[in-house]
This record gives sequence, structure tokens and C-alpha cells, in this order.
Amino acid sequence: MDKKHENQRLSRQELAEGVRLTCVSTDAFKTAAFSAAFVLPLDAENAPFALLPYLLYRGTEHCPNLTVLGETLDGLYGARVEPFVRKVGESLSIGFVAAGVDAGSVPAEEDPTGQIAHLLCDLMCRPCLENGRFRAAETESERQNLIDRIRALKNNPRTYAVRRTQEIMCKDEPFGACEYGSVEGVQALTPDLIWAAYQEVLQHARVELFYCGSADPAAVAAAFADGLTLPASSDRYQTEVDVCRINCKPRTIVEDYPANQGKLTLGLRTGLTGMDEAYPALMLYAAVLGGYTGSRLFVNVREKLSLCYYASATLDKVKGLIMIASGIENDKYDQALGEILHQMEDLHAGGLTRDELEQARRTLISQIRSLGDSPLSLENYWHRQAVAGFTMTPEELIERLERVERGQVMAVGRQVTLDLICFMKGVGV
Repeated sequence: MDKKHENQRLSRQELAEGVRLTCVSTDAFKTAAFSAAFVLPLDAENAPFALLPYLLYRGTEHCPNLTVLGETLDGLYGARVEPFVRKVGESLSIGFVAAGVDAGSVPAEEDPTGQIAHLLCDLMCRPCLENGRFRAAETESERQNLIDRIRALKNNPRTYAVRRTQEIMCKDEPFGACEYGSVEGVQALTPDLIWAAYQEVLQHARVELFYCGSADPAAVAAAFADGLTLPASSDRYQTEVDVCRINCKPRTIVEDYPANQGKLTLGLRTGLTGMDEAYPALMLYAAVLGGYTGSRLFVNVREKLSLCYYASATLDKVKGLIMIASGIENDKYDQALGEILHQMEDLHAGGLTRDELEQARRTLISQIRSLGDSPLSLENYWHRQAVAGFTMTPEELIERLERVERGQVMAVGRQVTLDLICFMKGVGV
């Protein structure tokens, strides 16, 4: 591991009941990364909560509109703040991610770290109000933006096919819900409902904070603790994830989709998450199957047999699902499905070669090491870890991947079960 990664030091501390800060201390970057988020359970209808970060971004008591907010960020050496809505397993994370000049690059008395931390706290806790509610014009504007955002999910057939498969596959589980809610849910929102959702978040959501940079973690913690004004609560959300296994006969769903190309997606249950001892072996299984350009799906289904335009397998470490995604011509459905299943069966039967294993291992280790090249990549990694309740560092994960043996990968592969085959049949545009 290079010097940049060796100099990264991790600390975790609880600032108050249900308020946690993760710090990655390093002097390797000129830019520092921050995030501040409310974490709550995914619901069947998430629209009231998904609207909040975009609405809160429209103004605070100190920065009452986007113009003043932009001027404030410009005064912090061009810092950037963006609202986000993330689904992490069966949790909903809503908040803000920020990037700004690292403390080590400016005079100490300017304290950009503390100012950005305070700004994030203002965005979360001190919105600019009108008659005790969010401002009407901005509420209506952001409602329409959220409707557009939900409708736009269908515009990317590749990602929508996976999303739709997960929705069908997990329809009786929180994971099946859209993190943005539904168009109907957004349309039904009233100012009172939105305000009630915000009060629920302030009272019951867990708060996850993150910082990556050279500032003293104690100073970062003090800045966040000083800026956050939350009601005292001993009932803040704790992450729960159902990784139930489906052992019934795999289901097949066919739906028409307005595209020139069909989308064939397979949803697999593993029963494992990033918390489990066997997870590194599962990572290698997914990588060998379809995790990179040397994988079985890419080499055989796409390159050798030309049965699809793309083929990949991705692993959700929080929910424990593997999603196989491919783009095919409609008339190649039977052949493509048959070859995908054949590659899975061959792996389960012991067909994994040592060359395949080592190539997949090198690829995964390289990907994990690259996390340390960017403070925002580290933010994304550690935010997901914190929300899920996982503690493994990238370095520890690499060490465990290096120890995984061929038999362990085949054993974990045999535990993987096919739940759903979803074919979105292209019907032209």
C-alpha cells in the first residue's frame, strides 16, 4: 500500500445519542470532504423524506436563498455542497455532501473546516421558514422537481431494469421501495405533511457525519457538536436489514419496455452481507461471475457468443443481493438466459480456475485501493459502512480477500439462489 493510504487514520465517535462522526485523518489531499445525513428506515412511501434535503438546500436562517448560499460557498474558496438521497440496504439516508479546501492549505485562523461543518448543520437544522413552514413557492418548485426526478428513472433503461427487478423481487420488503417515493406520493404532499415529516426526522432519525482531511478530529467534532441543534431523543433509528432467503422456485416476469433493446436481469439471494465472515469470498464469486471485463459473463456471454451488448454482476453488500444485468436482442432471450445459468452452474459445480480467482482478486484489491485516491470516494464508502453498521476498513477487507481460498469461493457460490428472472422486452420507441 502506498504512502498516501498508509497515512489515513480512522476515528469514530458519538457526539450525542444517535449522532455519530466518522473521521478519516490524512494530509494527502488538497480538498477535504464532508457529509451530514439523517438516517431513517425505508418506508413504502418515502416522498415526504426524499423531498427534504432539496427543500432544506433552498435556504437557511443565515443563507436565506441560493444566491446568498452560493456567495458563502465562494467565500470558502469555492466550496461545494449538494443534497442527496441514498438507499443503503433498508435505510434511507438524506442529507448533504460537501467538498472544500483542506485546512492544511490555508491559514489556520480562517478555519474553513469549522465553517463548512457549521453550514451543513445550518442546512439540516435551521431552514428559512415562512409562517412556521417551508416557503410555499420553493415547496411547490421542489415537489415538481422530485416528480421529474422519479419519472426520469425510466429514462436510463440499463439502471431502471435493475431497479425494477429489485422492486418486484423485494415487493414485500422495505428494500423494494423507491428511495424517492412515488409520483402519487409526491402529489399528495401538503405543507403540513412535509413539516410533520421534518419534525419526525429531527426527533427520530439517526445522524451520520463524516469528515476526511487534515484537521484535528477533536476540532471537527466540536464544530459539528456546536452547530447541531436537535431535540434530545433516546429513540433514534437503529439500522435493521432483512437478508431473507427465497428458496421457492425462481419466478419469471416479462414486461414490455419502450426501447430498441431488451433488458434481461436476474436477481440472486445470497443470505450474506458485509458483516459476515464469508463476505470476501462472496465478493470474489460475484467478481468472477460478472464483476469486471475478465469475468465469465463478459468473456463468454458477451464476447465469445455475442449474446448480449453488456453483461455484469453487482453485489449489494448491505442487502446481500447479486444482480445480473444484460442488454439483449429479444430473440436472444433463451440463448442468453441459458448461457448465464450455465456459467453459474459451472461455478457451483467446481469449474472455478485458479487463474480466474487470482485475476478477480487482483481486480477487487485494485478497486478497493483506489478508494483512497479521493476524499469523496472515502465519504461514499464510509457513509455506507456507518449507515449499515459495518466497521471493516478497506485495508482489513484487502487482507481478508488475500486469504480467501478457491474452495471458499465455490462453497459460498453454492449458497447463492436464483430468485427472479425479469425480462423487459424491448418494444421499440
